Amino acid sequence: MAKRPVNQLKFGAVLSYASLAMGVIVSLVYTPIMLRQLGESEFGVYNTVLPIVSYLNLLSFGLGSAYTRFYSRFKVADDKEGVARLNGLFLTIYAILGAAVLVIGSIIAAGMPQLLASSALTEPEIALAQKLMYILTVNAAVAFPISIFESHVMVNEQYLFQKIVAIGKTVLNPLIMIPLLLCGFRSVTMVCLTLFFTLLSGTLNILYCLKHLKMSFRFGRFDRGLVKEMFGYTFYIFIGILVDQINWSMDRLILTGVGSVPIAIYTIGSQLEQYYTTMSTTFSGLLTPRVHRMVSAGSSNEELSALFIRVGRIQFLLMSMILLGFAAVGRPFAVCWGGGEAYEVSYLIALALFIPALFPAIQTLGIEIQRAKNMHKFRSFVYLGVAIGNLILSIPLCKLFASLGERYMSSTYGAEYAGIFAGLGCAMGTALAVLIGNVLLMNWYYHKHIGLDIPAFWRSILRMLPGILPPAAVAIAIALWAPMRNSYVDVLLWGGLFVIVYLLSVWLLSMNREEKDLVLRPLQRLFKQK
Repeated sequence: MAKRPVNQLKFGAVLSYASLAMGVIVSLVYTPIMLRQLGESEFGVYNTVLPIVSYLNLLSFGLGSAYTRFYSRFKVADDKEGVARLNGLFLTIYAILGAAVLVIGSIIAAGMPQLLASSALTEPEIALAQKLMYILTVNAAVAFPISIFESHVMVNEQYLFQKIVAIGKTVLNPLIMIPLLLCGFRSVTMVCLTLFFTLLSGTLNILYCLKHLKMSFRFGRFDRGLVKEMFGYTFYIFIGILVDQINWSMDRLILTGVGSVPIAIYTIGSQLEQYYTTMSTTFSGLLTPRVHRMVSAGSSNEELSALFIRVGRIQFLLMSMILLGFAAVGRPFAVCWGGGEAYEVSYLIALALFIPALFPAIQTLGIEIQRAKNMHKFRSFVYLGVAIGNLILSIPLCKLFASLGERYMSSTYGAEYAGIFAGLGCAMGTALAVLIGNVLLMNWYYHKHIGLDIPAFWRSILRMLPGILPPAAVAIAIALWAPMRNSYVDVLLWGGLFVIVYLLSVWLLSMNREEKDLVLRPLQRLFKQK
């Protein structure tokens, strides 16, 4: 009997969420241990360096999206020679960019004492930041040439391999690092281990591409027209990624003027927000090759809108459950996770970031539709405006909330905690800027210029609200009146109760037949096999 082919998209989606779930579960254990073993000072320094290193990664210029676009074009045309030349071109460019990252990052690391001289960090903290910067620069430089192979795996929709490697990396890194932390090793060992796993996963991707996917390369004279078109396409992706990175890392850089403890408090909240937004991109990311193929094949706006709405509805169901569930039990969770009552502020920071992030989170497929149509220029300028607005709003709000913290937190938890409310001010500035730019302006652009049926999208979402309102009321009731101690047991009990209410409500009042079939069909096949 012939073996049925594996549905890479379905299994990829399952493994994507499994990987994400494992990452969250591991973080429940790993992050508190890291915070306690490193201390709030070193943890804050570590999270001060990470945004700086992330700027080095911007030198990729959004080439990953360009590879997907042009590979899809050659694939649709069955141009094997074009694919080989594209692979050679991208490997050459990534190798050059990796060398540039190594040089620039080393210069930045050498100048760290001067860069952070006016910050609130102490001399030992600055020296540690410099050491971490050197190691993470090498990690970033190595990751550049490896990324062409990761992109090749993704564009060929080999999600099983891709996600298995990701799960292995997610689980093994902390499993090795936790005992080392408990034995007294610190942040330098952490970043060295990160470099090791970058090399290991990169080697696996290279071997898979060469041996299994038969990835071929052609070097030599490259098509100048293709290079010009490629960089014209990626320029505005780069601008968008750049300002988006600035926007989401700006708050931690602003907080360097307050101290390392407020950075640690803010990092716990922003890390939760990163998990939240990753949930939305996990599923839509799997559809990136399909979107580019649809546009290359000339699919209509109606077909793209239908896919956009279907994916958006599924994302809305997931993201609403997480948002409301976090509103219900996030406060005791943040206190347990951070390790003290002061981390109630992390809950407020995360909630302030979650709420505006919900709207762009259910429209992430629209980003790839823009890129596939080569109409992402406007988004880049919107994100630039968001970053500027974030800076204008966050600095005064940071000062305002820092002064509130001085009157309350210093007398309650000690002087070192006086500035932790500053992070909440930064988060609120970010939230306002995101609502204006990422939600209002981008929806207008999606409808007027991209051709997506945004009124139909929001009508479809509004029809789901009857199933969302009852669990929303339950979430508020749990947050305000449930007798919860600051323990994971209470978080699980009350969170589990909320999830049951939510699932029943949306099943009866929100989900359509197609969405219910996504749940029922796998269950029916499972029971038939038994």
